[in-house]
Amino acid sequence: MKLSTKNLIPFIFFINIKIIQSKAQPIEDDYTNKTKQASETKDIEQNIRNSITDEQLDSFTYGDEEFKLAIIGDSGVERESREVMKLTKYDALLHLGNYDYKCSPHKYFDTMLDSDRTYQFMGILGNQEGDDQCPGKLRDYEDILYEEMTNSKNSGVKCEFSSSKAMWSCVYKNMRIIGLSQNITGVDSRSEQLYFLKKHLDHATEDWKICAWHYYDKYYHTGKNPQDSERNLISEDGDSFYDYCKDHGAIILNAHDNVYARTHVMSKFKSPMIDEYDKHNDGSVVQIRKGATLDILNGVGGNEIYIEQGEEKDYSHWQKKYAKGENDENAKRFGGLFCQFNYGGNNKKAYCELLRINSSEKVFDSFYIYQNEDPNHISYSQIDKNFKNDKINAYIASNNDKNNHSTKGDSGEEDSVDTMDQIVDKVFTKTNIIIGGTKSYRALANLSSIANDNFKTSLTKNEDIDNGYKLDKTTNSPPLSMNDKLSLSLNKTKLINESSVFDQTSLMDNFSITSSSKKTDTMDRESINSNDAISLISHKFGNNSGANSISTRSNSFRSFSNIYNQINNNNVRFNTIARLDLMNETK
Repeated sequence: MKLSTKNLIPFIFFINIKIIQSKAQPIEDDYTNKTKQASETKDIEQNIRNSITDEQLDSFTYGDEEFKLAIIGDSGVERESREVMKLTKYDALLHLGNYDYKCSPHKYFDTMLDSDRTYQFMGILGNQEGDDQCPGKLRDYEDILYEEMTNSKNSGVKCEFSSSKAMWSCVYKNMRIIGLSQNITGVDSRSEQLYFLKKHLDHATEDWKICAWHYYDKYYHTGKNPQDSERNLISEDGDSFYDYCKDHGAIILNAHDNVYARTHVMSKFKSPMIDEYDKHNDGSVVQIRKGATLDILNGVGGNEIYIEQGEEKDYSHWQKKYAKGENDENAKRFGGLFCQFNYGGNNKKAYCELLRINSSEKVFDSFYIYQNEDPNHISYSQIDKNFKNDKINAYIASNNDKNNHSTKGDSGEEDSVDTMDQIVDKVFTKTNIIIGGTKSYRALANLSSIANDNFKTSLTKNEDIDNGYKLDKTTNSPPLSMNDKLSLSLNKTKLINESSVFDQTSLMDNFSITSSSKKTDTMDRESINSNDAISLISHKFGNNSGANSISTRSNSFRSFSNIYNQINNNNVRFNTIARLDLMNETK
């Protein structure tokens, strides 16, 4: 933008006012002023935050991408199995084994998985896929699972398989799922399974971690097969697979027992111990961390729902469960667990529902999962609050960025001509800019003097009257008309400081004006207050010499008045607000 004289002079006044602002605070009040400004800024920010509605936040995308994971086990290929898969939409499906019960490796994948599916698929082997149930078919199941998990339809999942293809570790978005096949006949040994688990869980950096296997240890079924209470089908006699996953804060999922059962958050699995922060929890909120997690047994995918019996069904560590029922009321109420991770964008929060078919109560179980590494000092509600605050900050920053680019045209280029407000916004940031003290002020005054030949000023020493400055009456200008007299009403200007913050003891009230023969202005090296600065401007405009002095004075005063009004009309706020009290001269 080219700055002509017309543009330059108002711009200089804006700079002058900014200098007045920056000089307005006395040194000894600096701490008080900063404290006050910080408080005012905090109040403004809080008002802005309070004005943002939930609807605005909901429409604003922030945080990690939310996704829904379907968790289904023991489905078979029944009509009800497909109904379960249609209970809701999801982004990925994790199957916990037992795809069919007739040793037909391709049937589930040909008839149950959608040929044009858009969701990702991951699946582990169940006992129905093992050599003892389907001799000679295990390798077929392994190959089919490998194909489904690595083909182009599954491009959103990155998996690493064991050489046998019976174990895998997959990353989907910010989640790592480790699928094992422990105790399935014909697969890798227990030690190989534990090694694979440790290898992929030890250094996992994903926000969410899941350990998945088909079988269970002895305390984590509900009694359909009482012989299973005599041994640990997963951990056997060695280190607990459950506790290893728990120590890494991973959620544990398994099936085989065709019921639904969810534990409390456990701080120990080998000898069941409920976490101290979950003992009195109603189950609606689950807080996991490294050293405490939950196990979810989900085998109601569509084949059959079992009874529960014995002491196993009454274990105190069960939080929520359902089985076939005393009167077989749940016999056909198959279902699946559907969990939304990164709930609302929060990578520390998930929401899960156990949904069922053939039931007036579609939702049997629902709960939130929070990752909270310090439940002793941080509540789950604080996690929500912290995330919301972060989201509001991002929302405000995003809107600021949009406002900063609002001056660009359709072509993306900035307009060639800036308004005065835009110039000020670009020159003056939120931090007050102090431009070189009085030396810079003098330079700006000189710049204003040479900006236009009509502004060459002859100043004559005058007297201080009523805190204002009367014009020197020795000027050789011709007699003034009534209009000129009115325009020169600044003779009687009273400069009123309505919100004074000046230290009158440390700021000089006087400045020196050289003789007209020198045609230069000098200002005292000490700081001047806003009254003196504005008076100087008024005085300079009132003492122009030359043939055009009268019209120049009138235009100057009018220009100054317009600029002053523009400052107020555009809500430009200053520490010192000066009001010009104009008294018309009629004589």
